[in-house]
Amino acid sequence: MNSLKGSRRTRLAVAAVLALLALSGCSSPNIGTGESSGAVAPANENLTVQSSSTPTEHPDIPAASPTPSGQEWADEKVNAWVDNSGIKSVKGFLYPYNLINSWDSPKAGHLRLFIDDSYEFNRDGISQHFETATDELRIMGLVMFESIGDDSPELETVDIATEDGSRSGSYSRSRTGADPSDLDAWADEKYVQWLDAMNDTYESFCGFTIKKLEQYRECLPTDPHAYVGSVEAPAEGELVVTLSPGEWQDNTYDTDTMRGVDFVASNMMLKINSKAFATEAVESLTVVVDGTDESGTEKWSE
Repeated sequence: MNSLKGSRRTRLAVAAVLALLALSGCSSPNIGTGESSGAVAPANENLTVQSSSTPTEHPDIPAASPTPSGQEWADEKVNAWVDNSGIKSVKGFLYPYNLINSWDSPKAGHLRLFIDDSYEFNRDGISQHFETATDELRIMGLVMFESIGDDSPELETVDIATEDGSRSGSYSRSRTGADPSDLDAWADEKYVQWLDAMNDTYESFCGFTIKKLEQYRECLPTDPHAYVGSVEAPAEGELVVTLSPGEWQDNTYDTDTMRGVDFVASNMMLKINSKAFATEAVESLTVVVDGTDESGTEKWSE
């Protein structure tokens, strides 16, 4: 198995970002409102979804806040993030997180954070050449989800914007409302979450929002992810992904040291589970190549 092995350990992919959240004391932040930037999950197109078997009992999800919107709920979520970080207020974060001035919640499950207009993109110089302020602000939403997401099942989206609205980014779970006992719907939701997570990474690189896999294949024809042909759910928590043969074979992500099926199994699981609530995560993901006996399986462990 390659170095992208899927488990909670793979969430170390954001450890470098989390490390920026230095701990120091500060007075309580101001609370206010402002404009938000919305994000729409990409449509699930050209996907074959199949299921079989009887689903297992779905674990109980922690009770959500009775009113997951409004200022009181927004305060609760931000305070939980601050508490988890061991600081006294958002001003205890390092840049640019310490630029947060206010927050609100215009509708259920949606949290908006407003940062000072003095925000400068890539001030630390570590962003990739194709990344934009949208990517950097989106990561802020991801970091917040990493901190409080598993204890906040009602939290769906975190929008971050400068107070003047000139810069914005958004991170979302990309739920479709699927019943986990409906394996067809659940597999379809995992596909939607995966494709949305791919956009989080590749939207700026490719220069467009990926709505169809053909678009991703056009951008990166040697990446096996661009050849996903079907997603099946044989049982609750399990996915089987079939890849079509193509240009990816014997190429960049399919070598002697890194098999393409292993790369897709681990990376696809990581991306899906970064969007899913804890009890909605994929527990086992198997990748097969159509017309061959080649396969790779990844397990998710706490």
